[in-house]
Amino acid sequence: MNNEYVHGEIGEEIRFISGYYIIQEERRMKYNGRELLVVIGHAIVDNSCCGRTGCRYALVPGYIVNWKSRKNDKGIDVTDVDQIKDVSEQKKIAKDLQSKETLQQVNF
Repeated sequence: MNNEYVHGEIGEEIRFISGYYIIQEERRMKYNGRELLVVIGHAIVDNSCCGRTGCRYALVPGYIVNWKSRKNDKGIDVTDVDQIKDVSEQKKIAKDLQSKETLQQVNF
């Protein structure tokens, strides 16, 4: 199943109600004979009643089908990806990423 991934701005601080996140990098990673899109970033909670915290995360939109094939109506690059729905495959990818990176979360 193809989905669209709208690329974020590397290094831009995106605020949310209790903090912010920043995309640090996007990677194209070979995996099982295909190419994954992996987005690495960090999130900081600094405006919460429960205190301050943060985490380093990876977002895996899926396998790349068409890299930056077009721009959306705001002029931002869009990549078509094949989303990974198989939980066992997600676990293998997460384990592989966490063996190479310090990550508190891997999301699909």
